[in-house]
Amino acid sequence: MSMQSTALPPLLTTLDAALDATGAPFLELANTGITEMQIAATLEAAGLGPAPIELYEWFQWHNGSREVPGRWGAEMVGPGFWTLFSLEDSLADRARWMETWPPGSEMPWDPSWLPIAGGGQQNRLAILLRTSTTDHAHVGFWAMGNGQDVDAMQTAERSLADVVTTWLRALRERYVWWDETHQAWDMDGTATRPEFRLYS
Repeated sequence: MSMQSTALPPLLTTLDAALDATGAPFLELANTGITEMQIAATLEAAGLGPAPIELYEWFQWHNGSREVPGRWGAEMVGPGFWTLFSLEDSLADRARWMETWPPGSEMPWDPSWLPIAGGGQQNRLAILLRTSTTDHAHVGFWAMGNGQDVDAMQTAERSLADVVTTWLRALRERYVWWDETHQAWDMDGTATRPEFRLYS
């Protein structure tokens, strides 16, 4: 059954082009997307209920990105250190967090939180399935330590389209850029830009 599209797919296409224009090798290391049927079957097998359309569109875009030895950071979407997870890796990462922070612990991991990207061992972007709508995926930002007052899941954006729009603006305004000489992402560290918090 084909779903109605949201505003996300054309934004993802634009993001691919914007990342490629910087000279970053992201597209070389991004996995091919998977089908709606594959996504639905995988979510059902994991015991997850209805997912927002944006979540389907996200994994149909790229099913994660690949880390390559000797090319640290090349697979990332900018210097926010976001490496995209495949759907299988998302579910495995969710299981690890649920085991680390079970119900009743200091910071229980809600089973409805599905990580979609990681920044090192501690930071995660996750879809908050319990609060998402039929169309839009609410996105949470989990940052342990890192100067945070509270180690907890914070709502970052009300849709994946908003996240991608933020990334595109950061690229367009050169808050972030690909440094060809050092083969790494760089960013404007002279001032904090709250609107670009997913990069900072």
